[in-house]
Amino acid sequence: MDVIFPACAFVIGSILGSFFNVLIYRLPRNESIVRPGSHCPRCNHAIRPWENVPLASFVLLGGKCSACKHPISPCYPLVELFTACAALAIWRFVIMPQLVSAPTYWHMGVLALQSLVLLMLIPLSIIDIKHFIIPDVLTIPGLVAAIVVSFFPGGLTPVQSIVGMLAGGGSLLAIGAIGTYVLKKEDAMGGGDIRLMALIGALWGWKIAIGGIVLASFLGSIVGLLLLVFHVLAKDHKLPFGPFLAAGVWASVLTIDNLFGLYLSWLG
Repeated sequence: MDVIFPACAFVIGSILGSFFNVLIYRLPRNESIVRPGSHCPRCNHAIRPWENVPLASFVLLGGKCSACKHPISPCYPLVELFTACAALAIWRFVIMPQLVSAPTYWHMGVLALQSLVLLMLIPLSIIDIKHFIIPDVLTIPGLVAAIVVSFFPGGLTPVQSIVGMLAGGGSLLAIGAIGTYVLKKEDAMGGGDIRLMALIGALWGWKIAIGGIVLASFLGSIVGLLLLVFHVLAKDHKLPFGPFLAAGVWASVLTIDNLFGLYLSWLG
């Protein structure tokens, strides 16, 4: 059993990673994620089932389309591998510790939703990096689901969920308003970022939301400064905030108790 469940998490993660590749390619283009089926973007060759096995097919095909022999971007297997490893980490550090306390079915349902949202941060981040957008289709349904599950036992109460939503989304809204006033620049904080953190707060509560924003700001400042110093980023070029929010949320979910304990020790 110590091997079966982690293996299942890895396989499920790789399958989700394959689906995430579809989201990453199609959502910014406003294309349906259902029709047409998976196909080569160059020659429109319909990808057969054996050509669409996560990780394995890329190797078996030699990294090329079986029809036109055009190279397949290595980003596809990398997203699948990264998602598989992320699913494995969720099993080990998020789900397993909860199993010790014999959670109810409702609690397991909340854990499943939280795990899915954590994994969805992967395609969300990549889309933001490529197109500077966070599609509402990835955040608003999650926000609605987070509020709905708060009415059932096993997670936050409705009040805690609403407070978390306001803390997460409201904090970024306030930061954006201040940034717009100080920098004299419209859209200092994207609406997609605000809705993302509203979702995080509604699902995990205010601690995770605030912790994620603080860590994201810290990471974003360091990376932005380094990119400017090494002339990789121009002063007038914007940096997508979504990936840093995703990293901050992951770090908060895995270490929030330790982070708040460390902060309180500094205050003492």
